[in-house]
Amino acid sequence: MRLPLALLEQTVEGAVPTILWTIDEPGRVCVPAARMKLFAARLKMTPDIRCRIVGTVTRGQIRLAGKGDRLQLVMPLSAVITARDIGGIIAQETATANAMVTADLQPALAADGRLTARIGLSYDWQQEPSVTVMGQSISLTSKAEERLAPVLAKAQIDLAQRLSQVTVRNKLEALWRTGFTVESLNRSNPPTWLRLTPQGLGFGGIAIEGEDMRIDMVFNALAEVHLGAQPARPQPTPLPPIAAAGPARGLILNVALLSDYATLQKVTAKALAKVAARGIEVPEYGRVKVRFGRTILYGTSNGQLALGLDLVAKGPRQFVNTHGRVWLTARAQTTANSERVLIRDVRLFTGGTKNQQLPLLVAVAQTETVRAALADALAQDFTRDYARLRTKIDKALLAVPLGDFRLSAQLSDVRHGEVLALGQGLYMPVTAAGSARLDYARKVQGRPR
Repeated sequence: MRLPLALLEQTVEGAVPTILWTIDEPGRVCVPAARMKLFAARLKMTPDIRCRIVGTVTRGQIRLAGKGDRLQLVMPLSAVITARDIGGIIAQETATANAMVTADLQPALAADGRLTARIGLSYDWQQEPSVTVMGQSISLTSKAEERLAPVLAKAQIDLAQRLSQVTVRNKLEALWRTGFTVESLNRSNPPTWLRLTPQGLGFGGIAIEGEDMRIDMVFNALAEVHLGAQPARPQPTPLPPIAAAGPARGLILNVALLSDYATLQKVTAKALAKVAARGIEVPEYGRVKVRFGRTILYGTSNGQLALGLDLVAKGPRQFVNTHGRVWLTARAQTTANSERVLIRDVRLFTGGTKNQQLPLLVAVAQTETVRAALADALAQDFTRDYARLRTKIDKALLAVPLGDFRLSAQLSDVRHGEVLALGQGLYMPVTAAGSARLDYARKVQGRPR
């Protein structure tokens, strides 16, 4: 999260008044009497010269700058101090003075989400206040410092209080609530959604970068990419306590590439039609004329594929057609980090049936020709789909709006899991790790130049 230094400057400006103090002291001894030592006594040779001291000390614009994890506060002071009615002889003498007040701040984030900092104000006179009266220099530094000390002490307390009022916690709460969201990454082909479910929030440190103060928060969230229909938005939970964060885990996305069964059934039916057009050589039966009808495909509870084949067959020595449904099973398989899905172990399902006309159909289904056609048709190469989806996701993740924040993410390490035969189709799980950053995006008034 980033907070512009201009926002902090606006807050700090309110802690220190523009006019720090005024001086008005009549009857002050401006030039002490000259004395001469005579024996044991000191004789006054000239009288004390009295005058009236008036003046105003103002501050300039407070500036914040920094490097690393430290902020530097700079506040210029200007003093105009006049000695008036000097001994009834000289109307006035005016002195100007300049000082620079500085402080090194090391900001941190308290457990309640408020900014804190160790503040120690110090000052350095660039031009000390003094006037020359009747050839004698009169320093007003001690008087200025007498008034400056309590002002700086109060400003130090006010600065800490003002800094703690910066609404970081409000922003964190808003971020936390906004984090429970579903955002569109791609509208179609396929519709793709990013679903975020925050899990925890930790403080990772503060760093000054140019015009911004970066507050590093470790935002642990479950990030899921859904293909197809828009998933339900997760229900927000209260912001958990903010604690020191452990090592950042970065961004982890769980993506599932899907090939639905309806699509696979069409591909399978087309492949089987080509096989049937040539006829199928069946051991012990000869060349059999086959016509394939409806193909049924779904995932079983043990992670296999179930294939139901409706077919009509007629052998060379038959006068009537044999028709029915034969069930087979198969296993989808992938190699490590490959987008290609292979179909293995296409075999007859031995669940049993009472249809006495099935032996020919079973023989047809068990031929190498049919099993090879099924394996080839069901084999899926997700390489193109994955590359296309990866490009869309990469582009969409560059700027994901989350209320007043913007999520920017980059994927680096992508790994593929084993293909799964689930209820809706063949899924290839993909885990993508990378880096992510949340920036406070709402504009604030810039720093005047």
